[in-house]
Amino acid sequence: MSFALGTLPFNFGGAGITQITFPIYNLTLGMSPTLIGIVMAIVRLWDGFTDPLMGSYSDNCRHRWGRRRPFIALGAILCAITFPLIWLVPSGWGGGMAFTYFLVTMLLFYTAFTIYGVPYLTLGYEITPDPNERVRLHAVRAVVSKLTFFILPWVFAVAQWPIFESTMEGMRTLGFVIGGLFVLLAVPTVLFTRERMAKRAAVQQKIPLVQGLKLTFRNRPFLYLVGIVLGMLVGTNLVSYLGIYVNSYHVFDGDTAAGAAMHAKAQMVYAVAGMIAVPIIARLAMRFGKLTVIRWCIGCGIVASVSQFWLFSNAHPQLQYLSMLMLSPSISGFWVLIDPMKADTADYDELTSGARREGTYAAVANWMEKTILTGTMLLSGVVLDLSGFDAKLGTEQPEGAMFVVRLTFATVPAILLLVSLVLALRYPLKDDRVSGMRAELEARRG
Repeated sequence: MSFALGTLPFNFGGAGITQITFPIYNLTLGMSPTLIGIVMAIVRLWDGFTDPLMGSYSDNCRHRWGRRRPFIALGAILCAITFPLIWLVPSGWGGGMAFTYFLVTMLLFYTAFTIYGVPYLTLGYEITPDPNERVRLHAVRAVVSKLTFFILPWVFAVAQWPIFESTMEGMRTLGFVIGGLFVLLAVPTVLFTRERMAKRAAVQQKIPLVQGLKLTFRNRPFLYLVGIVLGMLVGTNLVSYLGIYVNSYHVFDGDTAAGAAMHAKAQMVYAVAGMIAVPIIARLAMRFGKLTVIRWCIGCGIVASVSQFWLFSNAHPQLQYLSMLMLSPSISGFWVLIDPMKADTADYDELTSGARREGTYAAVANWMEKTILTGTMLLSGVVLDLSGFDAKLGTEQPEGAMFVVRLTFATVPAILLLVSLVLALRYPLKDDRVSGMRAELEARRG
């Protein structure tokens, strides 16, 4: 639980920024969504430099407190300082001044977030060597992670409460509150978790950054996992925002308020279903193996995605809850199992190279995931434009436009998840091989 609580600050700095940024900088301050997207893209390019650097530096750290926890503590403090700065932009600023302020504060925050996030992810790889314990650890983390579904969607709404003079004043206040949570929620992780490999790593030879990256990209199982994750990330994020369009313009015939309300209810069903499913998925993985169960999760996600074409129904709107009940366990289960599988690839690396380099693996995977998410955000608007949908036309959309939106919403995730499934079927580290690796490594370590 101490480790799992640290995932809430991690989510605040990841998905949280995206959920808050657009309502504040676009709807409240009037900044172009394109400019916001440019800032996010620049930040991801910056991550491409800082994430691997942080991973390598953490791997080679020889601090008496360990390789990860000192950076988690420092990163949490720096995040608490820099997160509120993002929302302190003067309301009267516009154009280039607001853009520059946004860019600079985002770069400052994400530098701090790298110091926190990369060592935090890495710590999850090395807390335990036991494959089943890794699954249980990340199952608890996944359940705690779902709490962000009950926090982040309310930030913009609370910022508009009448107790604040303006939305920006509300957001500035909440910025300081969330900043404080970075430190508060990181304390258990820093104080009560232990780094199993710290003593062994203290005597291993330091590996330069470039050499470490070369070794990482030669790890065949790791590259397979990256492909599996990217298929899932793009599949579940490229067109997910279309759900509110389908609800508003197909299910409720142009009633955007009813469509938004149904969308929010469906997301709550999604969150609750995920929390219930996580321990079940973990038990199945310990019985049948991680690889087998993650294949089931991806397959279930394909079926759930396709079902949305029919279950987002004008006649029976609540049918879409069935899609959520299928989709949430598949995606939640996927993320419960993928991090333990990444830890397995770090074990494979130790078996072949003799060194523990979890930080580099976590950094490379994290950067690639964030980069593909940013690219997905930039492409998502293009997908809607290509469908022929025009928000200015309201209910008078071109013939066939909503059919294309519905078809895209249902089939694009299914196709990309199918790519992930093919890679999962070809994944080289089978569960019996993982057990054998652990035994061999423990014998080698003595």
